[in-house]
Amino acid sequence: MKTPPRPVFNRRMPSGFTLIELLIVIAIIALLAALTVGGFSYAQVASSRNRTIAAHAAIKSGLEKYKDQFGEYPEATSKQGDFTGKSYEIGGALMLYQAISGNGSDMIKGIKEAAASKDPATMSTDDLKAIAANAMNSALPKQLIMKTNDGYMLVDGFGHPFQYTKGDAAGVTTPTSVNPTFDLWSFGNSDVITSVTLDIKQDAVKTAPWIKNW
Repeated sequence: MKTPPRPVFNRRMPSGFTLIELLIVIAIIALLAALTVGGFSYAQVASSRNRTIAAHAAIKSGLEKYKDQFGEYPEATSKQGDFTGKSYEIGGALMLYQAISGNGSDMIKGIKEAAASKDPATMSTDDLKAIAANAMNSALPKQLIMKTNDGYMLVDGFGHPFQYTKGDAAGVTTPTSVNPTFDLWSFGNSDVITSVTLDIKQDAVKTAPWIKNW
């Protein structure tokens, strides 16, 4: 009687992944990549939104100081401009920089002998002292200030010009603002700028929700 063969335990298994194992690995990698990209994008938007909220607070504080000093809130001269390939109302952003920083006044409506904003890097010490003395907020974060062909302007955390409208005077029958003091808002990273008229005087109904959001 023959002895049955002993089982072989050291037989080499086939090397490499099966197709199913390979697909599972690819699916896991794709899922992790999607989660990483999604988390990064969310963090970027959240950071930009937080910068916008902080900027809004800094500008609002400067506007209140401006009113305390001059008796009224500033009013921007109307100016439309091309910004990042889209047509923006940029007069408010240009005016806000001048009114709060004290550097220039040609974009502030009603100011006589207006002077255009100058580049602080080319100013003399005396000039820098002068604008610091006139500044409503001399500690504006550099991220808020953007130099353009039209001059310096204040931008939100998404790099878009802030929108501003002075409040209507008492007794106005056709309002052009939402708030009686001033309207200060940002469109953020929304594509609404491609379809909504930015001038609140033309379409306050569509613009009002954005103002109230901030």
